[in-house]
Amino acid sequence: MTTRNICNEAVINCSPEQVYDYVTQPWRWHEWHPSSVSAEAAVTVLHEGDTFDEVICLRPLSPLPPSMLRQTHYRVITAQRPFAFEVRGETNDGGLCIRYDLAKQGATATHFRRQLTYHVSGPVRLIEPLLIYPRMKHLSALALANLKQKLEA
Repeated sequence: MTTRNICNEAVINCSPEQVYDYVTQPWRWHEWHPSSVSAEAAVTVLHEGDTFDEVICLRPLSPLPPSMLRQTHYRVITAQRPFAFEVRGETNDGGLCIRYDLAKQGATATHFRRQLTYHVSGPVRLIEPLLIYPRMKHLSALALANLKQKLEA
């Protein structure tokens, strides 16, 4: 099994409460994260212990068309508004943990840190070092840039 960790940080010109309230709505992740297709939850505000499902699309050979759809089932591990949010998800060939840490920066901004830890198993682990990991690093950075732009608009 291969485990990877990707961490991205940004200063977003919004309050920690505004950033937290937006990023903790997985059904809106597709608005800023290129891999997120859709997500559903039974509640509108997620608390520790709540679960939700997301469909993720990975395109390891982008811009070529082959893609891998991943149904991911998550459980909220930490929900401490407006400072921290963490979820753990499972797929049929691996799992992941996404953690958001937020801190007030200056009078009106938020230092936002997104950490993705994932592991893969089975045949996918063979292509992970050359195709999946570099793409995930790129998409994680792009996601944070998109998030900053969306919230500051």
